[in-house]
Amino acid sequence: MTKVYEGECLCGAIKYRVTAEPIVSGACFCRDCQKTSGGAEAHGIMFPASAVTVVEGEPETFSNTVDSGNTVFRQFCPTCGVHVISWNSAAPEYKAIKVGTLKDPSDYRSQGSLWVSSAQPWHRPDPDLPQHAKMPCVTELAVAP
Repeated sequence: MTKVYEGECLCGAIKYRVTAEPIVSGACFCRDCQKTSGGAEAHGIMFPASAVTVVEGEPETFSNTVDSGNTVFRQFCPTCGVHVISWNSAAPEYKAIKVGTLKDPSDYRSQGSLWVSSAQPWHRPDPDLPQHAKMPCVTELAVAP
C-alpha cells in the first residue's frame, strides 16, 4: 500500500496530498534554494507530478530561468509566503515538495546534496552522503527506498 503524504504552508491556507512513493530526496545548495529557504539549502522530496495534488487553497506560482536555460516553477502561499511545491521545465513529470511543509517530516532522510558548488562556507553538505557539484539528470540520482 502506498503511503499518503500530506502537508501545508505555515498558515494552513495551502494544503497538498501526495499519493506515491518518493523518487529521490535531498538538499539543494543552489543560490535560488538558499534564497527561497532563507538559509544554506532547501530540503525536498521528488515525486511523480501526477501524484501531487493541491487539495485546499490556490497557490501562487513564481517562475524563473535558471543557469541551464530551463524554467523552475515554485508554488507558494500568497498569504504566508511559504514555498510548498516546485518543478523544472526539463522534467515536468516530477514535482518536489519542501520537506518542512510535511505534516510529519520525521521520516525524511536526505540521499545527497545538489549544487554543492554553491554551498556556503558556513554550512557544508553532509560529507557522508553523495554530493553533486550541479544538478544531475534525475536518472543519475539514487532512487528513494
